[in-house]
Amino acid sequence: MQKPRIAFIDDEPRILRSLKMHFRQSHDVFTTTDANELMKYVSEHDVQVVISDQRMPDKQGTEVLREVKEASPNTIRILLTGYADLNAVIDSVNEGEIYRYITKPWQNDELKKVVNKATEIAQQTQDIAQDTSQAHDTENHAATSISGKRNILVLDDDEEVYQQMKSYFKNTYSVSWANNLEQAAKLLQKKSFGVTITDATLNQENITPIVYALKNIQPNLMVLMLTEFKDAHMVIDLINKGQVYRCLPRPTNFSIMSISLDRAFQHHERLVQQPILAARHHVEEVPETEASLFSDRLKGFFTKFIGWRFSR
Repeated sequence: MQKPRIAFIDDEPRILRSLKMHFRQSHDVFTTTDANELMKYVSEHDVQVVISDQRMPDKQGTEVLREVKEASPNTIRILLTGYADLNAVIDSVNEGEIYRYITKPWQNDELKKVVNKATEIAQQTQDIAQDTSQAHDTENHAATSISGKRNILVLDDDEEVYQQMKSYFKNTYSVSWANNLEQAAKLLQKKSFGVTITDATLNQENITPIVYALKNIQPNLMVLMLTEFKDAHMVIDLINKGQVYRCLPRPTNFSIMSISLDRAFQHHERLVQQPILAARHHVEEVPETEASLFSDRLKGFFTKFIGWRFSR
């Protein structure tokens, strides 16, 4: 039986040797320090997972993974790097659409767990993803005609942002607004949303756990973060725990947002048509230890919308 294929690219041969040793029993492992060599391999073979370092002499890892996405959309992409560079992390979302961002030095057990899950997902969805990609235009048209106007939820405490979006997108999208978690919970219970646009904070409170949980219970919901990104580690968590679709900076650039929204809805509609593809946005459940630290407002949201109960 053919082992699943995995490809690593890093500028340090020592690291590549170590990675090959860890995965050679479970995978058919290809390693290289050359981006062109990697792309040749990906174009000639069915590769389930590609893992790239970020800092290399000729190309950044985000560039490499963007090219892999274009050449082999069904290959799951992971960035492995020792540098939490904010711009690189944001690019890994917006251009590479990566599955996970892993920092060096990695824990062998954790890396194996992530790679094995990525491999399993790639194998489960490979044929479906290919078929759906080929029929994308037909499915997109059908999904749009069935669902009617596309629904966006704006979760932001600045009403001006909502009014601007409502005005700019009035002919394309139905835009709803919540400026607190209670309103958000009610809207999410009443209406089906394809995309939510949210800041990382709401009324001066960090609401990124909301993003993690929403993606866990509604994997076909596309999340666009609109915020002042300052912390690379926060964005890494948004990738690994929330599988956010795009990270857009404030102040709002509506032409960029329009492109991002269109692509987000296309992706959402693909997931609605083929729910198994949502596995490609797999996120881990919020640990109980982390959930116990939520504020009363966050706990209230989870209780109302998700039905979670918290032990005292």
